Amino acid sequence: MKKEEITEKQEKDIDKSKTAKSTRKKDTQSRKEKNLEKKIQALEKENAELKENVEKLQDQLLRKMAEFDNYKRRSEKEYLVNIEMASRELIEELIPVIDDFERSIQHAEKEDDKSPLLDGVKLVYKNLLNVMKKRGLTEIEAIGKEFNPDEHNALMQMDSDDVESGYIVDQHAKGYKLKDRVIRHSQVIVAK
Repeated sequence: MKKEEITEKQEKDIDKSKTAKSTRKKDTQSRKEKNLEKKIQALEKENAELKENVEKLQDQLLRKMAEFDNYKRRSEKEYLVNIEMASRELIEELIPVIDDFERSIQHAEKEDDKSPLLDGVKLVYKNLLNVMKKRGLTEIEAIGKEFNPDEHNALMQMDSDDVESGYIVDQHAKGYKLKDRVIRHSQVIVAK
């Protein structure tokens, strides 16, 4: 009987040992699972933070790109405005030269001067006008047109049988536009 008792006893010990091992295994697995869950949670949290940082950086990048595009457009516009202003200033300084050419030609024609010098002056005058036209300078039409304060500067009014009241009778100085912008008003005499 002792053999059977020992065997039973041994079997119980073995069962206890197996149960203890199984419990230790479960405890170890449970600790490992908890550690893994903690690691997973930490990684998920870190992943969420990284995604948030990536979104912030993408937003910053898009804003910086938009700011740079705006800066580039603004710089290009300022550059073009500066070039246009320089051209405008030069053209404004050349308008009195055009007036001088016109007066010289008119005076020479009144004197019936048919010299080659007058032909040369007319050619230079014509070339100057062509260059100015290429740059956008146009003459404001005045005589016979209705008075427009945006384009004309009335020097005086006079009675006229030929022209209706409010229309331009004579022009003292030509007016000019540079690309649809008045840079000098026509100085005119308007019919009463």
